[in-house]
This record gives sequence, structure tokens and C-alpha cells, in this order.
Amino acid sequence: MTPTIEISLPDRYDMLERKAVNQLTQIISPVDSALDHIDALYSEMRASSRGTLLILRGDSGTGKSTFIHTIGLFRNSVETITFSKDQDVGDALRSLGPTKMKLRIVVFEGREALTDVSKELLEKSIHAINSFVRTTAGELTVVAWPVNRDDLATSLSSLAIEIGAEALVGLGDPVFRFQGPPKEQFIPIANRTLAILNQGETLHDLGISDERSEQLVSESTTIGIFLAKVRRDLLNNQRQLAILAKKETCRVWIVVLAGNEPEGDIDALTRGTMYSADIDRMLSVTNANIVSDLKAFPEKVGLLSTYLDARVLHVPVLAALAAVRTYASDDLRNTMKAAGMSATPEKGAKERLNETNLLASFRDQPISSRKVGGKVGPNSVAAFEKLTNIASTNDVQLNRAIADCLKDLGVITNYELEKDFGAGMTRRTDIVATTPTSSIRLEMMWRRKTGRAEIANYVLSKLFNYGKAIGYLST
Repeated sequence: MTPTIEISLPDRYDMLERKAVNQLTQIISPVDSALDHIDALYSEMRASSRGTLLILRGDSGTGKSTFIHTIGLFRNSVETITFSKDQDVGDALRSLGPTKMKLRIVVFEGREALTDVSKELLEKSIHAINSFVRTTAGELTVVAWPVNRDDLATSLSSLAIEIGAEALVGLGDPVFRFQGPPKEQFIPIANRTLAILNQGETLHDLGISDERSEQLVSESTTIGIFLAKVRRDLLNNQRQLAILAKKETCRVWIVVLAGNEPEGDIDALTRGTMYSADIDRMLSVTNANIVSDLKAFPEKVGLLSTYLDARVLHVPVLAALAAVRTYASDDLRNTMKAAGMSATPEKGAKERLNETNLLASFRDQPISSRKVGGKVGPNSVAAFEKLTNIASTNDVQLNRAIADCLKDLGVITNYELEKDFGAGMTRRTDIVATTPTSSIRLEMMWRRKTGRAEIANYVLSKLFNYGKAIGYLST
């Protein structure tokens, strides 16, 4: 059974921080107007030798917390310290010593609306902040109070002016109106977040077209609302596809076996550490007829590819030869001998196949950098070409030998050859491999020589057939 697509797209900072550990720099966009305001506050603090209060007014979902907690990504030597709602403001500030950084941001979370904080506590808190920013410990500290209501912003600014005047909030408006990232950044932010947290996937890969993305942007007033709407669409797409595919769910992996060892071409057509098919790249490198059919709904093919866990994997020449020679049936062995090639079993056959990214995939292990081996000799290339000649007329016996080796290695428990899938398939699947947790359909691409365009066309054609078989793609 195909594992459910576990989409990860947080729309709040605390969840994003947990998911994207050490990767926030690849996701967060700078909000320049807000960073300029921080720069101005810093200059004023250095000149006056005292800290300041920042009342950060922004609607829920604009990214106030994200901005406050990631200033250090865009400015040097900045630390952010957070105090929760249940911590007393005065006690929290008194626990702080002087900062060793150029700038410290102290954030009091969970106090964004008047209903969260009593008026008595507000006044007590402002007195504590006013006292703290005048001390040595508070000299280089911005005390940030995020708010999402005008009434609280007004109350805080009135109290701050009354208690600390310009020494606490400066001469300008004590409330900074935070708008969040501009709308033109919404889609890039969503794509970067998806790519980091979901093996390089994009909105297209998960079934959201460019037109739908732009529509969601126009409907969203904040980045938080946009991400929530995107997540809703992604989950709806997933459920719809799951309903269509419920007759038989599976994973589909394309296995490329070619005499010219096209590893670089496979790298160019895949993404992530699991060699997932990159539909956008594949559509761009081939002009085959299948492309005109698929360009009508590229995002649907992307989602189908993701749902089927479509991968493009490589089995090197020497590993393929060793597996076939060792696990060939008597009929295949006779055919190989008749073709003038050796059919003698090889002792290291299992070890050779075990080192391929096909085996890493069966074990759900991220595929690391390949081992750089020697160039395949001309005799091995010639023998492999003879195998591809056999495959061109009847590849069943070759596929059986590969499947038997996989079974002997223990990564599959059983297999079937040339098995149908749904009502729309024009061909049967080469190998349907059963593992303890899933069913994996292996499409074996035996070629004397192949390249990027042919691989892309092969993968897209297979996905098109699977999509038609479950009624997800129609022409």
C-alpha cells in the first residue's frame, strides 16, 4: 500500500522552527521595512545608551513572530529571547544580565490582545520595562511586545508615553505597523517551505496550478492565511487522488539500465535524496508527443508522481550483468549462450546489486553520493548490449533474474511479472514487488544507450498510463 503523503507546511513560526531545524535561512524572506525600523532603533539606542520598547502591531498571520525571531538571519550579532505568557514581565527582565551581542530582542509572547492582559498588569509591565531599558543590562535591548489589536496597541502606547515618554519609545509613533512579506513573496515562500520540508516538492508537484496559486494569493491578506489555504488545497488534492486510487495503491519506480551509465541524466531529472521524479524538469527536456497531453495539467501529473512515490533509479552495467548471470533461468541461460555471452554465475552478484540506489530505495535510505568506480570495460559493455538485444524482444526473463536477486537480498518478499494495473494501462507492469509494508511497481528501462530526453519521455508516459488507469487523468 502506498504510504499517505505526509505534507508538512506550517503557517506559524514555532511549528516551522521545530520542522526546519538549521534551515530557516533557506525559507524566510527579509521584511525590509521592518528591518530598517530595527536599524533605526539600534542607532538611537547606541546614541542614547538605553534600550527601547517596540510595540509591534500586525494582524494575526502577518509573520510578527517569524520576523522577531529571525532578525538574526539578516543582521549580525543579534539574539532573541522569548518569555511566555505565564512569566511576570518584571521578574523576567530582572533575570537578564548585559548582552554580549550587539543587539538583544526580548519578546513577551501570548499578550497580543487586551483580553490576554489586565489593565493593572499592563501598567505594571510598562513600569518594569521602563526601569529595565535604563539599566546596563537593558542598554542594548529592544523589548518587543507583539499585538494584533488596535485597542491594545493604543493602551500600550498611551501608557508608554505617560510612564517613560521619549526615553522609552522615542520621538516618533511608538507603534510600528507590521505588514509582513509582500504578496509577491507568498508563492516563493510556500515553494521554499515545501521544498525544504517535503523532499524538494513544489506547489506543482502537489497538485496546485499557477493559476490556482495566484487566486489563493489574491484571496489572502496575510502570509499565514495564504499558507493555510495552500495546505487545505494540498490535503483536498491528496484525498481526491486517494479515493481514485483506492482500487489498488502502490509505488512506481523507474529503473534505468543502460550501457552508457546515464547517472548524470538521472540526477538532472530527479530531486531530493530519494531520487524523486521532477515533473517540471522532465516536461522541459522532451518534445515527445506525451508532453502535449500532459501540459494541459502539469500540476495533476506532479501530484500523481508524488502520490505514487515515483522515482528514477539506476542499476549500473556491472550490477545488472552480475545479477542476470547469477539468477538467470535455464531458458535465459541458454539464450545468453546462444548470443555468445557468458552465463556463468558471479560470486559478488548480490553485493553489486546491494550497492545500488535501487537497494537503498527499498530500504528507505536516503541516497548518498555515489561511489566513484572505474570505467566499465569494453567487454562488459558488449555483453550488456547483448542483454539489451534480448530485452528488446523479451525482457521478462531478464526482469525475473533481477527480481530473484532482490528477493534473495531480502528486500522483497515476493513478486509478480507483467501484472495489469487498472483499466487504462496500455502495458503491464514489468515487476510488481511486494515488501512487508508496500507494493512497488518496477518499470525496467533496458537500453543499449539512453539520455535525458528519452528517460523523461519514458517516465512521463508511464505516469500518464497510471493516471489514466485510475481515472485521474483523462483526455
